[in-house]
Amino acid sequence: MGVSGSSPLGPIFYCHFSGDFHLSETSTLLDKIRIVLVEPQGALNVGATCRAMKNFGLRDLTVVRPGCEMNIDAIKMAMHSTDILESAKVVQTIPEAISGSVLVLGTANRRGEYHEPNYTVREGLERISEALKGGPVSILFGREEWGLTKDDLQHTMGTMRIVTDIGCTSLNLSQAVMLIAYELYQKFGNPVPMPKAQADDPYEQPATTDEIARLYAHMERVLNMCEFLPLVNPDGLFQVIRAFFHRSAPTLREVNILMGMFSNLNGFMKKYVRKKN
Repeated sequence: MGVSGSSPLGPIFYCHFSGDFHLSETSTLLDKIRIVLVEPQGALNVGATCRAMKNFGLRDLTVVRPGCEMNIDAIKMAMHSTDILESAKVVQTIPEAISGSVLVLGTANRRGEYHEPNYTVREGLERISEALKGGPVSILFGREEWGLTKDDLQHTMGTMRIVTDIGCTSLNLSQAVMLIAYELYQKFGNPVPMPKAQADDPYEQPATTDEIARLYAHMERVLNMCEFLPLVNPDGLFQVIRAFFHRSAPTLREVNILMGMFSNLNGFMKKYVRKKN
């Protein structure tokens, strides 16, 4: 570890980590979205913001009048997103930060004339979707202690609010970036669902109706043997069991495990439990 470069935010220290990391394909729409931090006071938050951005395919970070230098704390929090930290632009005014944008939205959990129009994040995404057809979009995040001021909000065209419990509406700066970055990625990125483990294993496929029918017959015999099912309308109770399995959509492996469990119970009943006279 050592000083191996610098950025407008101050000296950059590199931490080298072993391992291979997959870089996602460039997303055109996400590349047109700029994250703007206005006077952030903590290096930890700036580093965590870089990490949140890279998690969700965002790369364009601008910082307005930072109140901190990017020390080792920022690098630790940024982890494998130090490239975003290095390339971050530092400017002195919000107009510089939002230059070229066709839409500028602030973030705030307060209401008032300077916050209007005020959108939920989902509503804001629809506004962003329309704007991206015409050019870049900037999203402003305020200071850790008090957010965006009225002077800051004069440069926006509305605000987005992250809906929280009314008992605690204040969010950490990097947490707010993370939540909005996640929503942006779901809307404009290319989220690929992770394949199910052992997807090619036939035992991990859904059980067929024949396999489930054999399980039901086996279970019913054993449950009758141990006198679990009532004498009056036993099928009514067993239908509750069927409904449970219908909701769970068991795999062949799970059906086989249950078959084995009830076979063991059946053997135990025959070996150790005397029949009633």
